Amino acid sequence: DESDVTYVKENDPKMAAAIEKARGSVDQFITALNNPKPSQSEFSVKMLIEDGEHKEHMWTTSVKFKDGEFHGILNNTPFQLKSVKLGDKVHTQKNMISDWMYVENEKLVGGYTLRSLRDSLPEKERKEFDGNMPFTIE
Repeated sequence: DESDVTYVKENDPKMAAAIEKARGSVDQFITALNNPKPSQSEFSVKMLIEDGEHKEHMWTTSVKFKDGEFHGILNNTPFQLKSVKLGDKVHTQKNMISDWMYVENEKLVGGYTLRSLRDSLPEKERKEFDGNMPFTIE
């Protein structure tokens, strides 16, 4: 379903800044991932998956960090990619992530690309977006 896909231009400056912010703060995520507090859950990393000319940034769950790489289970259904599918094991280098996030006390921590997409929505759509999230975005 293409309605689940958000298209962003490859050189979008706001998205590039969000990805850079995620990469620059990834050690905060690793610290929480390796020693989660009872109030922290839903650890996820967004990775760029490439398949020929097609590229998609997708979220992973069951995330582990080992030897400089994140490993996880693909949590999105690819739209154009044929080399991976929902539930596949995927991995990427620490410095190549697109984003990271977790939930602490029902509030989003990280999720910089998600915040960028949300901030670009008109107010009515933003309220709808917020209503569909299982956490609060501050």
